[in-house]
Amino acid sequence: MAEPLLQVRDLRISFAAGQGGEAHAVGGLSFGLEAGQTLGIVGESGSGKSQTALALLGLQSRAARVGGSVRFEGRELLGLDERALNQVRGNRIGLVFQDPMTSLNPYLSIGAQMAEVLVQHRGLSRAAALADSARMLDAVRIADAAARLRQYPHEFSGGMRQRVLIATALLCHPALLVADEPTTALDVTVQAEILELLQQLRQELGLALLFISHDLDVVAEVCERVLVMYAGRAVESGPAAQLLTAPRHPYTAGLLASRPRLDAPAGEPLRPIPGHPPDPARLPAGCAFRPRCAVAVPACETLVPELRALDESGGCACHAPLRDQGVGPGVV
Repeated sequence: MAEPLLQVRDLRISFAAGQGGEAHAVGGLSFGLEAGQTLGIVGESGSGKSQTALALLGLQSRAARVGGSVRFEGRELLGLDERALNQVRGNRIGLVFQDPMTSLNPYLSIGAQMAEVLVQHRGLSRAAALADSARMLDAVRIADAAARLRQYPHEFSGGMRQRVLIATALLCHPALLVADEPTTALDVTVQAEILELLQQLRQELGLALLFISHDLDVVAEVCERVLVMYAGRAVESGPAAQLLTAPRHPYTAGLLASRPRLDAPAGEPLRPIPGHPPDPARLPAGCAFRPRCAVAVPACETLVPELRALDESGGCACHAPLRDQGVGPGVV
């Protein structure tokens, strides 16, 4: 069997904590992504989603301790020096950061920032790089692209800045696009436009997409498969349509139940998951979700559940998956 485009095995990311302790941001994460496939990684803030994305590209903090394996196009990325990593990131892997309002350099024109990518990675002349940049701005539906290249970030709205970031990430026609919360700072109308754009570009260019978000509804729109993270570990994975309608892990069920519903009676309060995510420097024994779980069993107190396949479509890291108990998403 051919190796996936991206293969992550036992990824571990930690930071030194007070009094000789250690904060575990990501603990033993494994997943694969095939060429042209879309995978959404979801979870609350602090679950390890963004740290995972940064580690894939060697952009994590210098204070981070990283272990495991990240193979891309058959090549191990962990341990590569900066020069070797620079041949991959921005070239074969594109990255769209979280906040479009702060991700562009306010002192440089849009054209200067985009052209630099092609000059560095493809060795193009500045004129050729600007011409390609204009074509990519056209591709992300920014009108009058040649004139826009001479403008500065403050002359663009949030939605247009996000389009610029997407265009910049795609300039070298990467095989993989990593989008880390690309719609968080945008209003719902612009968010819908950006999601539609990502879908169209993915289909037109045939690239794989790793989409990171805390919003299950957003992930459902753009991803074929979903990986749910909690306290730095994968707790459930599977096809988006199945996982988001018939979750197996109580945490996934809690995320789904806490969403606002248009069909809910007026004035009905939201149903948040009780409690808070654990401190990564003080993870509880056993299952990290146990203190917030309404269906915990004795094994949850001492044994860390491993992500195991429940059928051909996906897996769950739970000692008592919801389907085994005959209960549904409203249990938490």
